Amino acid sequence: MKIIIAPNAFKDCLSSPEVANAIEAGIKKVLPSAKTEKIPVADGGDGLIDVLLEPLNGKIINTFVTGPRYKKTNSEFFYSQNTHIAVIEMAKASGLALLKNSERDVTQTTTFGTGELIAEALNLGAKHIYVGIGGSATNDGGMGLASALGKHK
Repeated sequence: MKIIIAPNAFKDCLSSPEVANAIEAGIKKVLPSAKTEKIPVADGGDGLIDVLLEPLNGKIINTFVTGPRYKKTNSEFFYSQNTHIAVIEMAKASGLALLKNSERDVTQTTTFGTGELIAEALNLGAKHIYVGIGGSATNDGGMGLASALGKHK
């Protein structure tokens, strides 16, 4: 028997690869001889980078950006020097997970930090940039992002 394990992340709990590992462990307890194949997936929100790290053969770039409530925050994105591909999770710079429940007010949030991540990827030489827009705490239509790129040199 072969079982394909293709989970998304469990929000605020486990990444997609962690969920796949947990499911596989459960299957192996019940069906020790079963062959399993883990294919973690992401919907474009939290966990997108985790899913792409291995197949795209790149690394995580850490940087500070403007968070969703205009405070500097530590963030990251994926970059492959070999392919010049960058993958950015909007959630890492402009996401709900960066805010307390009491701070979640789309009239007070920005995508500026996501634009800063894109600018940093461009500075590294990215030729192809993919942005996963799930998990956002914003509703500015990308105006913050565009504003940050307008300042990019």
